[in-house]
Amino acid sequence: MFHLTRYKWWFFGISLAVILPGLLALIFWGLNLGIDFTGGAVVEMRFQAPASQVSTNAIATAFRQVGGEDVHVFVASDLSSNQQATQYVYIKFDRPIGPNTIKTVTDRLNDPKANLGKVQVDKVYPDIKQPDGKEFALMVVHSDKTITADAVQAQLKDLPPTEAPVVNTTETPTANATAQATATNSATPTATQAPTQTFPVNVTSVLLSENNNTYRVETKNNLDVPQVNQAVYILYAQTGPLFVQNKSTASAAIGAETTRNAIFAVLAAALAIMFFIAYAFRHVGSTRRAFRFGVSAIIALLHDVLVVLGLWAILGHFFDFKVDSLFLTAVLTVVGFSVHDTIVVFDRIRENLSRRTSESFEQIVDASLIQTMSRSINTSLTVLITLTSLVLFGGASIREFTLALLIGILSGTYSSIFNASMILTVWETGEWRTLFRRGAAQTPEPASRRQLAGARR
Repeated sequence: MFHLTRYKWWFFGISLAVILPGLLALIFWGLNLGIDFTGGAVVEMRFQAPASQVSTNAIATAFRQVGGEDVHVFVASDLSSNQQATQYVYIKFDRPIGPNTIKTVTDRLNDPKANLGKVQVDKVYPDIKQPDGKEFALMVVHSDKTITADAVQAQLKDLPPTEAPVVNTTETPTANATAQATATNSATPTATQAPTQTFPVNVTSVLLSENNNTYRVETKNNLDVPQVNQAVYILYAQTGPLFVQNKSTASAAIGAETTRNAIFAVLAAALAIMFFIAYAFRHVGSTRRAFRFGVSAIIALLHDVLVVLGLWAILGHFFDFKVDSLFLTAVLTVVGFSVHDTIVVFDRIRENLSRRTSESFEQIVDASLIQTMSRSINTSLTVLITLTSLVLFGGASIREFTLALLIGILSGTYSSIFNASMILTVWETGEWRTLFRRGAAQTPEPASRRQLAGARR
């Protein structure tokens, strides 16, 4: 039988070599916290042009021009937008439009005779200024059934004259709002603001969306509506029609609370796991030994957490990887997966303690590791193959999340076999007491279980 416990100090050395650079990075560089922890703004956008014509660098540059700080752009594919029934329609007008025209357009598109289904207004930009000074308007709508650009164009012929727009700069219409709500949010005249002058207006183009992606823009500072709209106008000149689907903000106070909750979640999970393992292994001989199983599992768990955090500090410094709520989810998932593998090994050790009464504790651990190693590796390997595929071919919005899972589960597989059981062995045999003694260069001979009986008690 191969004696893995003879090489436990080599295994500890490998773990130290992996963890140490990450610890230094955490100390000197720290983690690159995302807006979930620091506060900031999130803007989700959609473009009419194909994805090949939309550059994330151009989006980031536009938001920097309007005052965005530490701007990052992520792309997520929305497969449901492949269905024509949910395809966005971009309607462009030859001049700015007022609220009455918005309502007229909405009523015409929802006319049962038009057979366009239930049309909802997603966004209205009543007054867009081009770099050359020319002004126009843009409406973005979608229907619950298949519609065509020609059908929309036919319904919007011969529009009545429009009044001047009254732009609300404090609110932004939300996605999927009703037509009336959108018209109200976009421009709401008061009783004393009745239009005194009207202007002829025509639809210049109706375009169906050719882009299934949602572009998520994150900035570490808050952006108001005029700033976001200015970024939209800049991008419109480069890529064509687009709209802001959603805008949200997170304050620094909420970020600090998220940080505290994240630390509490990891500590609470670790303590709960330790006490659960100690209870589950209460029949291994004594309460003290049961807690040794629990504490050994937690030390191996913290090893995996430190590996992920350390590597993320390095990747955040050199490649701008962010620590956000998804990363926290990945860390907690790694915690659960790591303990899962460790319990499998520990459970076999517990079974062999009652069967191999004449063998030393180290021999029992060696036998248990050999018996469970193939099962642990095969289980982890199937997950690692799936995560590798997601890292290579998945969307950019989840790539960092899946990479954190990949690193953590790989570390958890190693620590469950080569760390947790070795820590338990060193503790059970009392070998840890000779670690810092001079002259303790050689590993002590394995002691039998009878020789260790007094020490355990």
